[in-house]
Amino acid sequence: MTRFLTLRTHDKGGSVHYPQAVDCDPAIQPLAYQPVSETEVRASVENKHVVLAIHGFNVSRPHGVGSLAALETALALQPNDYAFFGVLWPGDFWLPVVDYPFEAAHAVTAGQKLATYVADFFGLAQSISFISHSLGGRVLLEAIQDMKRPADQVCIAAGAVDRDCLVKQYLGAGKNAARIAVLSSKKDQVLKLAYPAGDFISDVLLGDNDSPWMIALGLKGPPPPVLAPLFGNAIPVNLAYDHGDYFPPSSGIPPAPGKWTDAVRYMRRIVTRDTAAWPP
Repeated sequence: MTRFLTLRTHDKGGSVHYPQAVDCDPAIQPLAYQPVSETEVRASVENKHVVLAIHGFNVSRPHGVGSLAALETALALQPNDYAFFGVLWPGDFWLPVVDYPFEAAHAVTAGQKLATYVADFFGLAQSISFISHSLGGRVLLEAIQDMKRPADQVCIAAGAVDRDCLVKQYLGAGKNAARIAVLSSKKDQVLKLAYPAGDFISDVLLGDNDSPWMIALGLKGPPPPVLAPLFGNAIPVNLAYDHGDYFPPSSGIPPAPGKWTDAVRYMRRIVTRDTAAWPP
């Protein structure tokens, strides 16, 4: 059983809502989302290191449940010390290619509501750390920028945000985290081909406040100088990491090992305050 914060009311599409804590086991079909009381949430994080894992764009709620539950298992965090929450947000639609530019706005709203939830319920936690994939990186950065307490350990994998966001658009988030680790790959075809067009439309037509000409953080990592507490790790080109190679797939219990296995090993090293160097 994995605990989730769901910011959505439908399995596909829909708007962003204030998070609701639910428990769900992807092995039990059809999926049943069991509400968790506010009292239980507060008790479950007391004196623990909270880890929030956020999926990316075009992930339905059932697929998010499967992938994030597999991620929790693969991280193998000690339950006496850590409390894991998968974050389910409505970054998908029936026509994903058409809708991509609009999902940046959903990511912003989701991050802001997530920050409010952290303030409301995680006050007794020892620390708050984050893992994200793809457009979930914007949810993560919005949350950290709005949080009243510093984030501890942060890992942004294949970030679908501008490469210079940590020194411009999300400078505040960069200053509000003890450590930020970035995983990028020049073989990421989604960020190489789709991100520039989608981000351009989002910036020019929808009023996004970043640059319409910047490449993605998850494609080439942050621009130099890369100084602590920021750590940029470019995955070697010969490993050919594509956009979907970072989080475990949503199918299979447990999912078959793959490139994601090393990526998750790296994420574990980040949230447990180990070294931030690739290979993990």
